[in-house]
This record gives sequence, structure tokens and C-alpha cells, in this order.
Amino acid sequence: MKKVLYVTTVSRTINAFLIPHINMLLENGYEVHCACSIDKPIDEGIINKGIKIFEVPFSRNPLGLGNINAFMKLDELQRINDYDIVHVHTPIAAIYGRLLKLRYPNLKTIYTAHGYHFLRGGSKLGWILYYPIEKLMSKITDVIININTEDYNITKNKLKPKKCYLLNGVGLDLGKYKKLNNEEILEKKKELGLNDNDFIVLMIAELNKNKNHIQVINAIGSLKKSYSNIKLICIGDGNMMQSLKKEIISKDLQNNIFMLGYREDVNELINISDIGILMSYREGLPRNIMEFMACGRKVIATNIRGCRDLVCNENVGILVKVGDFDATAKAIEKYYLLKDKTFRIPDEIIKYDIKSVNKELLKIYEEIELGINSERGISSYVSSR
Repeated sequence: MKKVLYVTTVSRTINAFLIPHINMLLENGYEVHCACSIDKPIDEGIINKGIKIFEVPFSRNPLGLGNINAFMKLDELQRINDYDIVHVHTPIAAIYGRLLKLRYPNLKTIYTAHGYHFLRGGSKLGWILYYPIEKLMSKITDVIININTEDYNITKNKLKPKKCYLLNGVGLDLGKYKKLNNEEILEKKKELGLNDNDFIVLMIAELNKNKNHIQVINAIGSLKKSYSNIKLICIGDGNMMQSLKKEIISKDLQNNIFMLGYREDVNELINISDIGILMSYREGLPRNIMEFMACGRKVIATNIRGCRDLVCNENVGILVKVGDFDATAKAIEKYYLLKDKTFRIPDEIIKYDIKSVNKELLKIYEEIELGINSERGISSYVSSR
């Protein structure tokens, strides 16, 4: 049985994206442990399956001294548990998790990059700080997995690790997204204090600067006079909740924009929406857009890396320039005037299904294990089972 250590900077990444991958590895005979800073309780489902969770004191500052303690903890875990593979996610964990390779040369390292901090048109700081670090780290990385085309091209042409792969995101369980009937939709709208004829724009995003809520707030403000029944619902929590609420009040949009915080009823909220929206400055491959696609909702998104991979044609939605609230308002108006309630699920979503993604991820693990077995004198992965 091969032993794998999943390493993320914070535990919420495991809960949000990685549980299906971990379950797939368990089903295929791998032993999986997780190491992270615990900012949210780990999903009980994987704990009940016997997954060991180790707390590692990562700092959000990549050069923070606290990360020395984190590395020492990772080193202790590797020394005690003798993992075959360390699979790292998120930039900070990715740096210190892969440094183990220097002390344990036979350890195989995988990095799933959920979106580089250096990107075309991105900040100079990203290229000055993160690119040189990643260029160095790629030399001790056996596999880099990218989830959007732009990052994959950077990996292949600039970073040049031993191997790199392009996967269709972290995967989405399409079976979870069920269509509500008209009665259920009306009931949900009533529960939220919405009218049947309200046109609902839904934004699913953490409340932080990168998600750029201000662009859609300004767009709704410009539409208010002509279309008072266009309503924006924002779900998600974050450190900008209070400042965004103040902005909404200052623009007298309290009856047009509703900040609902963290919600468990995402499927229901998508079902009562008419369109989805995402205004980010930077993304990897946004799962929230996939969720809208899975429910047949068109999406307005900023024309950035990751969003371009998903919003690839008019079957999916419209791309607008970052910061252009006028174009955002016009895109919302376009869908409002179309009054299209057919909500057809685009064919483009199929390749992002978790079953397809897990199948490709398992192939990567099998290739790595073939290498491990070869180094240990075993002729092939198949013959060793």
C-alpha cells in the first residue's frame, strides 16, 4: 500500500476541493494522511474513514519565520511515516512541502497549482516574488498539475518540471445539482423576501479584494433606476463583509443587493437565480462558474485566466473587462431583456465532472507509482498489486 501525504496551507481547501480526490485514492488502495493549518473543522466523513489529520502551523507569509516550524513538523511526519508521495496544494504549503525532497530524495512530489500568483497582466509583485520561487521549486517537483491552459503553458514553457499535466479543474459532482420545480422556486424566493418577478443575479464568492464585488455593485447601481426588480444576491463570507455593506448603504442599494454570508443551500440559490456572476481579478479555474453551468445558468465573468477556459462561448455566458462596470451592467441588461427561462445545461460542463477528473488524476498516480516500483526493482505497477 502506497502512503500519500496531502498538504494544504489551511484546512478549508481540503473541505472545499480535495475530499473527492482523497476518497478516490482510498478506494484504489492508497493510505492518505493530511497536513494543514486548521482554520475550519475537517469534514467528518473523511475522519470517519480513518484519515489522519496533522496540524501544521503554516503562516500566510511565504517567507514568514513561522513556516520554519511548519517545515520541521512536515519533516517529522515524513521521518515517522515514510510517505511515498507528498501532494501539495496552495502556494505556501507547496513551497515547504516540496522542500522535503531535499532531505528525502526518493520521495515523489506532486504540486496541484490552483492558480499561479504570476500571470499575464498580473501584478509585478507576483512575478518578482512568486515566479523565481516557483522556478526553483520546479526543479525538485516530480509532477505539476495545472487546472487552466494559461498556467499549464507557463509550466511547460518556463518552469519545466519533470512532468506536467493539464486537468479539468478539481472536478464537480454534477449529480449534486438538482433542478427545483416552479413551486419550490417560488417558496425559496418567498423565504428570502423576493418577489416572483425579481430578476436574480447570484454571486458565489469569498468576500475579499480579489473577488471584486465592487464591480457588480456599481453595475447594479447603474441599473436600479431603469430596472428596480434586478436583485443581486451575494453568498460567501470574508473580511470585506462590513465594508461592502457600507458601500451598498452609501449607494442606497439595500433593497437591491443582499449579502447572505456563508450558505449551505447553494443548489437552491442557483435554482432561483436567473444568471450567475463572477468579477475576480485572479482565478485558477473557478468552481462557482461550473456550479452555474451545472444548473443551466448563463454566467457573466471577467475576462481573466481560468474564466476564459470556462466561459468559452455564448452557450456558457459573456466575458467583460475587469473594472468595466458599464459593460457589466449592459451584460446583465442583455440577459434581463432576453427573459430566457429555459436554463439549458451546456455540453461544455461534462468534462469537468468529478468522475472524469478523478480518472485522470488516478492515471497520474499510477505513472508515479510505476516509477517508484521501478526504482525498487519491481517491474511494473500492475505486477506489484
